Amino acid sequence: MSDIFLTFEKFNDPELAATIASQLDMHGISSRIVNEAPVFDPTFANNNFEPTIQLKLRPHDFSKARIALDQHYQEQLADIEPDYYLFSFSDAELLDLVKNADEWGPLDYALAKHLLAEHGSPVSPEQEASFQQERIKILTKPESSQLRWIIAGYIAAFFFGGLAGIILGYILGYLKKTLPDGHQVYVYSSSTRKHGKRIMVISVIFSIYWIWSLMKVSLAPWMKPL
Repeated sequence: MSDIFLTFEKFNDPELAATIASQLDMHGISSRIVNEAPVFDPTFANNNFEPTIQLKLRPHDFSKARIALDQHYQEQLADIEPDYYLFSFSDAELLDLVKNADEWGPLDYALAKHLLAEHGSPVSPEQEASFQQERIKILTKPESSQLRWIIAGYIAAFFFGGLAGIILGYILGYLKKTLPDGHQVYVYSSSTRKHGKRIMVISVIFSIYWIWSLMKVSLAPWMKPL
């Protein structure tokens, strides 16, 4: 069995993450809770409010976990306060939530389906599966062009070398994202990834050159013939 754990959900509240982990454990799904506040934002989103508490599962457990959590929260719907914000959503907004379930928590997903059914617009299992497949297709598409970061990467590689160029090159060339079904795909297009790999190679070469140059200057006095 694979020991690789990937991020299933993100939270700001560690207690909520622990509650969901406990619920999954009851269904035989192993999990890990980690706090991974990034020093460098690999998505370039500059979002200081990004949740850092991550609930991680084995990739093959993703679909099973979503079904288990959906069933669990369906049983909790009667206890939701009447002023909960989803009650003010229109049917169109609720349907959009169902279509983009990965952007919402399992409670919101379960409640949105419940409210649509109450309003006479139930989401059938076939529709639910279709929405999930369409969402996977959308998320699989690579991010838009990263021209400014490619340029920044080449500048860092040629003129500065070192860690900055290597990090930028690695991010552009190798960064992956985890899909709602547990599969991983590259974040950026093949052309962007090629640039990223070149930036990494150039950065390493120039780093070695600058280190060698500094060492040569530092050792010069000791290398003079007596």
